Formats: sequence, structure tokens, C-alpha cells
Amino acid sequence: MVFLFIIEHTMLPIFGLVLIGFLLDRKFHIDVKTLSKFMFYLVIPSFIFTNVYETEFPPASVTMIAAMTVFMVFCFFLANLVSHWRRYDEGMIQSCRNALMFNNTGNLGVALIILVFSHDPFVVDGQTPYLAEAMVVQIIIFIVQSISLNTLGLYQAGRGRLSAADTLRVMFRMPMIYFLAAALLVRSTGWNAEEFFFWPIMEMAGKSLLPVAMVSIGAQLSQTKIHWFDKDVWIISLLKMTVLPLFGLVMIYAANALMPGTFTAVSAMVFLIYCAIPTAVNTALFAIEFGNNADYATQIVMNTTALSAISLTFYIFIGHILFV
Repeated sequence: MVFLFIIEHTMLPIFGLVLIGFLLDRKFHIDVKTLSKFMFYLVIPSFIFTNVYETEFPPASVTMIAAMTVFMVFCFFLANLVSHWRRYDEGMIQSCRNALMFNNTGNLGVALIILVFSHDPFVVDGQTPYLAEAMVVQIIIFIVQSISLNTLGLYQAGRGRLSAADTLRVMFRMPMIYFLAAALLVRSTGWNAEEFFFWPIMEMAGKSLLPVAMVSIGAQLSQTKIHWFDKDVWIISLLKMTVLPLFGLVMIYAANALMPGTFTAVSAMVFLIYCAIPTAVNTALFAIEFGNNADYATQIVMNTTALSAISLTFYIFIGHILFV
């Protein structure tokens, strides 16, 4: 049931949008750079502002933030090992880091959490008592990933082709940083952003992130000479789908052995799903914007998304056995 749900409600819509972008480019020769600018200067900033503003950061979040930090540091060093082994240049090193460090925790992550915790064995007398806890953990993961992806991930994407000073200069010319700061400021001051005229604009623009991003990737694929058996793409894809979820399992058991109760059954399941989720779509958009191995980044997003239909189903099944 989980496998069919993932295929029907996640994979088919995503690949349908990619196919639309692919066919539109073949017919009309879309300028991907223009789509990228549209994403960077309207859609992504709106998505960041509305989500950071609306999402409540639970007080019991320190443990999950620490776990995510350890996990991303591990991904960083794993990317360095792969880069040294494959003798990557600076651009490929940064692309490799982004591919391993950042996951598609938004639409895909939320959909999976709702699916898993709305069915047995997490249903009691027709109710879903564990879904609220699971969503709290997922919210923490989503916010931390969004902030780190749109700061560190953006820096790394630019750093592949620019000096550190030039990368920072480009970053601070992009509105994402300021929209993130504005959302945090508005939250801290208690202003009601929904009362202002710009809120409906940002809400509508933010909701278009997934379709516009996938159409952009489809157009990019149309202009890319796809190497189906590219060794570098498959190395990262297989690491993403095997080594990283297994490391997540090791972290869960190690944390509970050192400090019992660090991970509950619910938070362990959510964290395991996070570790197994495919590469974030924004990593490909960043690569396109900076001209930093865009073909490589795009193929990794597509590869890991396709493979996740099998790997996520497997790790959800393993989670049921180990944690329930």
C-alpha cells in the first residue's frame, strides 16, 4: 500500500510535471535562465517567508536540531571523501556536497509523514494520536533544512564557480536572505503579516514552488545530454538511498544508548524518513542559476526521486519493525 501510494501521489505527479516541462521546451525552446530568475526572485522568497512565518517552532526542538546538524556534517565529510576519490574540481565538490546534504523535506516529507501516521500501527480506535507529534518533528526538520539550504546550500552552489567574496556578494543581492530575515523579524515582533496586501501575493507564489520547479527541471533535462549510466550521478544516488538512511539508524540507536529516550518511536520514524528522502529540488535550481554543473545536479534530483519510490518504502517498512 505504501509503495502504491508513493507512486500514485508523489512520483507520478512529480514526473508528470517534469514531462510537461520537457515537452514545452521541445516545442517552444524555453529559456531556463528566465525561469530560474522567476524562481529566485519571487517563488522561493515567497515560499520561505510564508512557511517560516506560519510555522510554530516547538520548544522541544534542540535534540532534533542537534541530530540534523550531526547528520549534515556527516554528509559534508562523505561528499569530501567522494570528491577526493573521484578527483573533482571545486565546482563538482560543492555540487556533491549539496546533493548529499539537502533533502526534499517539503512536499514529499510532509506527505509521507501524514501517510505513515494516518495508518496502522499508528491508528488507535480510528484516531491518529501520534500524527501531531510526528508533524511537530517534521516541522523542525523542514525549518532547519529550509534555512540551511537557502543559506549554506546557496553559498556552496555559488562557491563552485566564484570566489568566497564574490559568492557572498551574489548571495546578498538575492532576496531569499532578506525574506528569511523579514519572516523571523515579523514573528519576533508579533506583527500580523496576513493583514498586509502582499500576503496573498506571496501565498500564491509560494504554493507554485513545486510545479514551477519541476517544469524548470523538465526544461533543463530537455536541454541536457542525459548520461543514463553516469558513474558520478549513480555514486551519489546510491549513497543517498543506502548509506545515509543506515547512518540515520546508527544515530538513532547511538543516541538512545547514550541518552535513553532521546528518540521516541515517533521521532525515530520521522528522522529515518528524513534521512532517506531524495535530494532537494532547489539544489538543481541553484546549480542552474550559478551555472555550476547544472546537468549533474538535475540528474541527481531525478535519479534519487525515482529510486526513493523503492528505498523509502523499504525504510518505512524497516521503521515499522524496529520502532513500533
